[in-house]
Amino acid sequence: MNLKQNTLSSIRILVVEDDPIQRELLVGLLSDAKVGEVLIATNGSEGLSTWRTFSPTLVLTDVIMPDMDGLSMCRAIRAEDPDAEIVVVTHHSDIEYLRQAIDIGVDKYVLKPVDGKLLLAMVEGCLREHDQRMQLRLAKLAFMDSNEGMLVTDQETRILTVNPAVTTITGYRPDEIIGQRPSLFASGQHDDDFYRVLWDSLRVHGRWAGEIVNRRKDGTVFPEWLSISSVEGVSGEVCHYVGVISDITERKQEENQIRRMAHFDSLTGLPNRLMMTDYMQRALARARRQNRALSVLYIDLDNFKPINDTFGHDAGDEALRVMAERMLACIRKTDTAGRWGGDEFLIFLDESARTEGLVQVCENLVTSLSLPMVWHDKTLKLSASIGVATFPKDGEEPDALIRSADEAMYRAKVSGGGCYQFARVEAQSRIHSRIRMERDLREGLKAWSYSLHYLPEISFLTWEVSNVEALLRFHHPENGLLEAGQFLEIAESIGIMPELGQRALKEAALEMARLRDEGYPLGLTVDLSRRQLAVPDAAKSLLSALEQAGFRKEDVTFECAESSVTANENALSTLLSLAAQGCRFTLDDFGTGFCSFNLIGQLPISAIKIDRYFVTEIESNPQARQLVGALIAFARRMDMRVIAEGVETTAQLDFLYRQGCHAAQGYLFAKPMALEDLRVFLARKDWCSLVEGLLP
Repeated sequence: MNLKQNTLSSIRILVVEDDPIQRELLVGLLSDAKVGEVLIATNGSEGLSTWRTFSPTLVLTDVIMPDMDGLSMCRAIRAEDPDAEIVVVTHHSDIEYLRQAIDIGVDKYVLKPVDGKLLLAMVEGCLREHDQRMQLRLAKLAFMDSNEGMLVTDQETRILTVNPAVTTITGYRPDEIIGQRPSLFASGQHDDDFYRVLWDSLRVHGRWAGEIVNRRKDGTVFPEWLSISSVEGVSGEVCHYVGVISDITERKQEENQIRRMAHFDSLTGLPNRLMMTDYMQRALARARRQNRALSVLYIDLDNFKPINDTFGHDAGDEALRVMAERMLACIRKTDTAGRWGGDEFLIFLDESARTEGLVQVCENLVTSLSLPMVWHDKTLKLSASIGVATFPKDGEEPDALIRSADEAMYRAKVSGGGCYQFARVEAQSRIHSRIRMERDLREGLKAWSYSLHYLPEISFLTWEVSNVEALLRFHHPENGLLEAGQFLEIAESIGIMPELGQRALKEAALEMARLRDEGYPLGLTVDLSRRQLAVPDAAKSLLSALEQAGFRKEDVTFECAESSVTANENALSTLLSLAAQGCRFTLDDFGTGFCSFNLIGQLPISAIKIDRYFVTEIESNPQARQLVGALIAFARRMDMRVIAEGVETTAQLDFLYRQGCHAAQGYLFAKPMALEDLRVFLARKDWCSLVEGLLP
């Protein structure tokens, strides 16, 4: 009854009836039902006039009346408002009139004598239908006139209908959209995980809303806010999806503008102090996590204040803009430059690159920032003092690191400006020594200031020298002969190892070929670095060097550490290509890296070399003895040779021999030696006396 009272009390009903008794009956029933207002007309003409004046919610009308009958009035009302609610009140004998009423579009009637309950039920039903039509009309109006794009799909996501705003937003006409799927608008900027989350939300919650980037008909992409809801049918299963899209391009632009104003310097366009502070905290956290260095350059412009005071702020502003552009030109995209305040700037350098990169950036900055600049018809001369601090040695927190760089900058300024200083004096000296070594190594490659020493490998099967390992030496112009450990890491970092390694291989192969001609048919073992293995066509270059030297590929063993092949697909490809040509491969320092059994199964390994650390521990560490024994057993089970390096005592030799090791090398037999000394060593066979007690 609440529905009845709430509905009837707010409406206006027009009663059109020429019979006073019937009219009074109808009015009484409606009044008792608390209808808000009841209007009365005695014929069709009067009823039509009253309807036009007061726009009643519902019309109750007799059919047969003087002046204008009820059907003529209904026809006139319907012509003006097709949705007008009309109920015919008639006798049983008026069937023909009812048929005519239905033809007009009036399909609701109450028979006389009127049943009050039936009449009120009919009135309420009409009101419900009226409300539904109004809601549908409003929904259609909202759908068609909305500024937000709306589309409806079936359960298979085929688009059934769209509103005009979709065309305005996307540029597609309705006939180009209907029958398609929403993927028509896809920009390609979202991965499968994005859409998986979207559909999971729709399945679980029946809705999803979020930001998405779509593509217009003209190919341009735009950000939009998309809301999707699923619609269930009578059976409870999803039958439709409704999507609402809003073009948020302007909002995003406004957000970006606000963000830029908050985080970027309006004059230079560089990140401001706030942004640089936040970036530095994140960069340091990343450097700690990845165990990498990070350098901070604190830059102060020399002579800026005199220029600003003499030529005015416009000149000073232009100078700051020009200096900012020059800084950006001197650093990589992975580095960050920002304005710290006034004429001070900060640059963060990712130190994943080699050390010379840091010094080169500093030198480039000093040179570039010292170039004259022209302002109107004036030539302005500036320079920069730069302080360099490196995480973690010069500070582990942002404030400490910046303070160290600031102090170094002050020393540069005190020394006359136009230069750079490191936070630690010893670091400055070390880095310059490193730069000189890099230069010497490059020049040494051109003049071939390198030579080879050889470390013999003694076979436990024949007790003869079966192989020699070629070890590179560098003849430094000042420090004399350098062992590989003193320069190979630098050579690798500056990218000369592929060329240096190929040249060394060729020299070693030529020398071994000469020894073979002299009656010493030795195998040759050559180390390969990670960068050598990763170079395209590395196998082709190495095989070419052997061919030029006239040395058999089957007598060459290439050796590399576990770390050189782990997560290095090019290395695996190179080794497989070399093995296919008959070369052998030894995995060096076995047991010290992270080589998986899966990788071991892929590598063409013919031998493993037990690291010298385990060999050294054999005499004093029971666990080391067990581990070495297990490594030897593992290798033999895999049909691989086992070579022990770093053997220095007969006790170590005895243990390795009895465990089934195949060969060994180390200072017990000989130190690395030049070719001439190797000839003498091979002729004298000094190692034989060491193994007399081991011979079967």
